[in-house]
Amino acid sequence: MPPLDPSGAPTRVGAAVIRTPGLSGEASELPPSTAGTRARGIDTTNILEEAFRTQDLQRQQVIQLNQTREDAVPRARTRSTPTGEPAIELEVPDPGPESGQLVLYTDEAGVSTWNLARDEGGDVSTTRGLGTRKYLIRRHVAQPSGTRGTRGLVSGVGMKVLQVLVFPLVDPVLGRVAHGFAKSWEEKNLPYRIRRFGPSDYTTESVAPLETSDWTKLTSGRALLFVHGTFGRAHLAFPTFPAAFMQTIHDAYGGRLFAFEHFTISEDPFVNAQRFVDALPAGLDLNIDIINHSRGGLVSRALAELLPRLDLKGRKLTVGTVVHIASPSAGCVLADADAMIHLVDRYTNWMQFLPANAAVEVLEAAITVLKMLAVGAFKGLEGLACMAPGSAFFTQLNAPGVSTASSYRALAANYEPIDKELKSFAHNLVMDQIFKQDNDLVVPTGGVWDANGSPMFPIAERLVFGKTDGVDHGGFFADARAQAKILEWLPARG
Repeated sequence: MPPLDPSGAPTRVGAAVIRTPGLSGEASELPPSTAGTRARGIDTTNILEEAFRTQDLQRQQVIQLNQTREDAVPRARTRSTPTGEPAIELEVPDPGPESGQLVLYTDEAGVSTWNLARDEGGDVSTTRGLGTRKYLIRRHVAQPSGTRGTRGLVSGVGMKVLQVLVFPLVDPVLGRVAHGFAKSWEEKNLPYRIRRFGPSDYTTESVAPLETSDWTKLTSGRALLFVHGTFGRAHLAFPTFPAAFMQTIHDAYGGRLFAFEHFTISEDPFVNAQRFVDALPAGLDLNIDIINHSRGGLVSRALAELLPRLDLKGRKLTVGTVVHIASPSAGCVLADADAMIHLVDRYTNWMQFLPANAAVEVLEAAITVLKMLAVGAFKGLEGLACMAPGSAFFTQLNAPGVSTASSYRALAANYEPIDKELKSFAHNLVMDQIFKQDNDLVVPTGGVWDANGSPMFPIAERLVFGKTDGVDHGGFFADARAQAKILEWLPARG
């Protein structure tokens, strides 16, 4: 195994060249895997392998770095990532003009991060056919947990692993990976739907379509709508609500519970809201409260605050109480072209906390975004880009004259891991460097409820979890305090 050179001199590993200024250790190339099989020498989960299969990701090369340690070297000889951390510089063969390329890096603790090719200035490079492609991979020092990285999509490694992945730029069903690719993928895999969402089916995908009798029931009193967040579906967003909680809220609303499933990658929340209205039966008069999560809060705000701008076509919609759970109402710094990779990293590392089938679906959506970023097709990601502060969507939404008779409540969190193993797994330090403010790993804490230019904010009725509570972006639903507060806030009666 060739040694790494902490002076920054190149180390050749098979067809790749690695530079690790400030990092010592040994490098080795693992035996190549054939299509549809695991890479030999590392322990990957079924979730990762299934997502690779469905997204047609093939391993071009797998490299492991053993016995690594940080050495002191002159600052001038180190090269940092865009977030200011020391980097592993990886140069690999270009797969050719008809293939895209990504690198999945996993550290000693089992934390995985995605990487796109960079130019000499450190910016994302979408140029192909130059012979080689270069990657700057952040390498913050990861302390393995006592169980040696049992969490994660690549588990139990105890070493750094770099997987160079390639994918075809033309999908046999969806066409070329370009600006419209995400929308085609969502249409095929995550189509729009208004669905039943009760105690017996809130964790399952397969439910019967709504019938006339369902709409009659939903309009017989105030109903409760659930709206999921990024990369989600209803059964993926709220499965950790206990069955007893769902039964209680089902009884409170007389069984009038339903959910809205929508595009989160390719269409912005205003378009989502119009699509919701368009799916309602003609002449319907609907009175709803809403529980939302993450980006779903923006769809909820569009339904409540931008209702006069929606084309109702004779329908009536009244939005009462809205419970915003970790919603980025002031925007999210992860939603620009470069930092969007970090958003994908968050979801990638949450996969092991979801049921296997749900995790595969979310990871497939994340990889779809990565493919588009790898080819520079940012214009097809309006559903994510709209969350950037100052976007056209937020300029329209967070305006002084935009208000509603609805009543807002909020759950937010400033996350710090309290579990010993999660202290390394969550890589919270990196997220704090990106946000530069309190956050729940995905959205800024204050952005959920604080003043943002809209007269609906700040939200006075709120519960904010602190550093000692251990509640992250997806951790609200299993928390008894959050459940009790939601039941307190929602005023409906059966």
